[in-house]
Amino acid sequence: MAASAGPEIERLISLLAKLPGLGPRSARRSALALLKRRDALLLPLADAMSQAAARVKTCSVCGSLDTQDPCAICSDPARDASLICVVEEVGALWAMERASAFRGRYHVLGGLLSALDGVGPDALRIGALIGRASDGGV
Repeated sequence: MAASAGPEIERLISLLAKLPGLGPRSARRSALALLKRRDALLLPLADAMSQAAARVKTCSVCGSLDTQDPCAICSDPARDASLICVVEEVGALWAMERASAFRGRYHVLGGLLSALDGVGPDALRIGALIGRASDGGV
């Protein structure tokens, strides 16, 4: 019989296991690392997560994440508003920005169409994209 770690630790492990790339064993190792380094890792992480939850919002123009709305990219007058790069998720936008591959604006769909999964145009930000296109950009 496995020893119980207590409800607080089990909850931490359970929540960590929901993150992409972390299964139950990795989540258990991560929780242990956080708890062993409480002052250096756990408390700063908890504070960063709390601040992110309170301050980060979805950009009303492109759907990205930022602490301001519209986001820094949509607010940047140096960006070419006539060019829109449509991406599936915010992570793809961040990858494009790291590569400095695009100097226009973005539109985050928030997923992909999937008839098998019941994801239609209404579940994505396609209407907002069509609205942007008919307005001539941002």
